[in-house]
Amino acid sequence: MLRQMQQGWQEFRDSEPGHRFEDRYHRRQQREQGWLDPGRLFNIVGGLAIAVGSIVLWVVPGPGALTFFLGLGMIASEFAPVARLLDWAELKARKLGRRLVDTWRSSAAGKLLLVLGSLIAVAALGYGAYYLLSNP
Repeated sequence: MLRQMQQGWQEFRDSEPGHRFEDRYHRRQQREQGWLDPGRLFNIVGGLAIAVGSIVLWVVPGPGALTFFLGLGMIASEFAPVARLLDWAELKARKLGRRLVDTWRSSAAGKLLLVLGSLIAVAALGYGAYYLLSNP
């Protein structure tokens, strides 16, 4: 089973960005064994549980966003529209990441801008979490 997981991860990593999740979906559908396939049920039920749990616990410190996307990734292996959505989101995230790296490397002012923006975002999230958790 570990060998199969490693092979699946290697295939996912080797796929072209913007097509990874859809390629994974098609590979999974080729091994299709029907709705009662334990792997399929695990991906759907487990992915939904992880995604919904991550949304509920988003305000609690921890890897909420990462686990949310892990859950969506599990669901994407069973539903083509979710796979296409994640492929689209990957391209947008890569573009944003490149812009942030370019801003960081551009100058000291770029670094200051990113640090201040991050601090403001963390403070806003902290205040929002405090407000939600302290007001019944």
